[in-house]
Amino acid sequence: MLPIKIIEEKMDDSKLGFIEEVWDMLSYQLSIPKLESRKILEEVISKYSEPHRSYHNLSHIYSMLMMAEDYYDFIGNPILFELSIWFHDLIYDPNKNDNETKSAERALELLSPFLADSFLENLEKMILSTIDHSPILKDHDNELFLDINKSVLASEPTTYNQYTSAIRKEFSAFPEELYLAKRKSFLEKFISRDQIFITPFFKENFEKQAVENIQAELNNYVLDENK
Repeated sequence: MLPIKIIEEKMDDSKLGFIEEVWDMLSYQLSIPKLESRKILEEVISKYSEPHRSYHNLSHIYSMLMMAEDYYDFIGNPILFELSIWFHDLIYDPNKNDNETKSAERALELLSPFLADSFLENLEKMILSTIDHSPILKDHDNELFLDINKSVLASEPTTYNQYTSAIRKEFSAFPEELYLAKRKSFLEKFISRDQIFITPFFKENFEKQAVENIQAELNNYVLDENK
């Protein structure tokens, strides 16, 4: 079964309610006072609802949280895993190259009153691992987190096309030629790897579809260039 990916620019009330419930449970487990918890949640929702986000938005977080529930029994540290989902794209500006670093910095600023330094260090590493899509912690949780984050690459073709359209919209300020060059470079890095997914389960079940999707997208760019 291919990963279920929700790609929407605006969340409906039921999905937003699910997100808030997950956060409330997580903040309760971390003993974050209710007032501070709501302030953090309001900032997170505000950031992921920025108008320039067509893919890296709340629907992305919702999809990852849903998938994390499916794989809960295989996650060693669920709290670290969920926090990594919540904060990994907190800062997102398509024109900048330091989004992951800024996201990690802001996550640590918001959570440092409530978490031990060692935990925060691992959270920072989880978030920074999304720069190269390679695990920094070298453990199963980091590997699974990265696989879930890029699971959209193995979605069924209609959803994959929605994803590529959403990404293009986020980079709408880029001229077509520049965007295609950057997008092709991004895809070619994935396709040139020994494997796209890291965990044995994702590799066995989703690698083939991801390769087909990426190759089809690259083929479309070649066709466009030859017109």
